[in-house]
Amino acid sequence: MFEHYALGLREILAQTDDLAHPLVVDRVRALRESAPVVLQRPFWGAQFLAMAFGHELGFASAHPPALKTIFDLASASAEAGLVPFHSVRAAHGQLKRLGLLSCELVDPPQERDGWKDQSRGNSPLTTTSDQRQEGFDDETHTAWSLFASARVRAKVVVLCDQLASNGVGVVDDVLGPSLARAVSETLTTHVAAVKQNGAFVKGQLDGTGRSNAGARGDYVTWLSGDEGLYTREGGTGGSGSNTLYDDTKGSTSGSSTSSTSTTSRRTSNPSLSAGAVAQWMRSCLGEYLIESLPPNTLAPSDAYVTNAMLSVYTPGAPGFVPHTDCFGTDDLRRVTAVYYPNQTWAEGCETDCENENAYGGELVLRPNDLKKRRVVAPKGDRLVAFWSDEVEHEVLGVKKNARAERLAVSFWFLKPSP
Repeated sequence: MFEHYALGLREILAQTDDLAHPLVVDRVRALRESAPVVLQRPFWGAQFLAMAFGHELGFASAHPPALKTIFDLASASAEAGLVPFHSVRAAHGQLKRLGLLSCELVDPPQERDGWKDQSRGNSPLTTTSDQRQEGFDDETHTAWSLFASARVRAKVVVLCDQLASNGVGVVDDVLGPSLARAVSETLTTHVAAVKQNGAFVKGQLDGTGRSNAGARGDYVTWLSGDEGLYTREGGTGGSGSNTLYDDTKGSTSGSSTSSTSTTSRRTSNPSLSAGAVAQWMRSCLGEYLIESLPPNTLAPSDAYVTNAMLSVYTPGAPGFVPHTDCFGTDDLRRVTAVYYPNQTWAEGCETDCENENAYGGELVLRPNDLKKRRVVAPKGDRLVAFWSDEVEHEVLGVKKNARAERLAVSFWFLKPSP
């Protein structure tokens, strides 16, 4: 796979005068389609193309104009769902430290959301202007914004402190109001589109299919990382476009109202997408968890090519029976992470009391120490983590009066290989 991408990318660079032309990204996409190994999800091979770009950026480091054009092609390829966002940002970080390149699109200024990288126990930077809104303006949110916020790193530090002490961690305002709202709208749009494609399946208790019909009430779809990103039809499949690349079917559904071109187009403001959220869960949160937990708690970040799960409970749906996520010694899941994008969720009191106006759908967490039992509402911009192999948990049913579907994005981080 790597040889295929390395030789193919070198050929594209050698034969192309204008790497900024939108057709060049289609040539890079053709490399994926002609790969010698057919993968169930094409994005699983994206890291090999990222490695090829890394080699080319190294070769071009002595020639700044060539370095910039190759880097721009790499970032455009990430926006097309061909290369992981995290890999391009990592390359950008190295080049920026060397004083060779700086790209504000890929690395938007972090201080604009009022946060900075900080050690354990420090407070966020204070802001004196409401214009910051604790995040970027909605119009400037891009897929890159998810990976640039120092707020997330600080929140994960707190999350891991709780995880180590209680077996469960819960943090709110992970992305900040503005970016969280954009992510919520993106996932809601994606759910509506995927429902039309028939890509949701009834949730099962585990991979063996041993669930009975009453075990859980959700429907799920799996996100490998390129869902809703740039498509052959032009435009984006995230919010703001009617074009969606359905990676589960390998075809395009819907129609683009923004362009009649048959080529991929890149703008200066690539939209958020469900695939970008999945990459954020896998790569960004994964890196911060690995940094913040004791050494050898989790497998290294380059070990993950698994999918994120997007689950939906409709109003009136039953919950999910008590269970643990780890099924036996062969199951390497160690940390379960769940992000809730539900912006309008009416909460209960998160105890045993009843609230007629609440929507239900709470996550009940039962660590080994029963005194640390938690009842967590799926409120918007909340991130939850717990030990997959230790903490029994369940989802309470969603009330019929709920005015929205209960959405959650889940990812499982693994133990190091034996």
